[in-house]
Amino acid sequence: MSMIGCFYALADNDLNAIVDHPQRVEKLWAEELAQYERPQRAPSFWAKLFGIKPTAKKADTDPWKPSVKAEAFEVDKAWHGIHFLLTGSDWEGSGPLAFILHGGREIKHELGYGSPHGFNSAEVKEIAQALAGLDLKALYDKADPAEFTRLEIYPTIYNSEPKEECIGYVIDYLKDLREFVQKTAAADRALIAYLG
Repeated sequence: MSMIGCFYALADNDLNAIVDHPQRVEKLWAEELAQYERPQRAPSFWAKLFGIKPTAKKADTDPWKPSVKAEAFEVDKAWHGIHFLLTGSDWEGSGPLAFILHGGREIKHELGYGSPHGFNSAEVKEIAQALAGLDLKALYDKADPAEFTRLEIYPTIYNSEPKEECIGYVIDYLKDLREFVQKTAAADRALIAYLG
């Protein structure tokens, strides 16, 4: 299974509601998933014969919904390479440029590969400002695929693809992520980051 870097832009009050009730994070994409749910089928002949009852869908007793529709964004598998370019570390980091893996407030609800973390709109502005100062060409020029391979930066493609493709892939997603974060900051919205 792939690890994908996922982000949601949302209202500050919605982030606070999610931090207070972490299971609510799943409501950010509940509407999107609802369109893919299959309708309940009538029990089959065999189910009726053997008295098998259909499993009822667990009722959602929490009426909360986001006050404003959250906007989703993802960076595919480039998240780890982006983190490495931004922090110089494979897993560590601090400050606004470490936002993919660190910082903000933890949302204590397991989502695939750990708990998400959320940044309020003021923190998003700090992240956007830090990202705005990046020279993407300099990051590309400095990036060494051999170092990505040595540190096992995910996905492990850096020893099998030319730099233009593997590091270019990371830089392209970093550029898109920077635009998303800047748009989120300009809209005075919060941000949730997680690996899914």
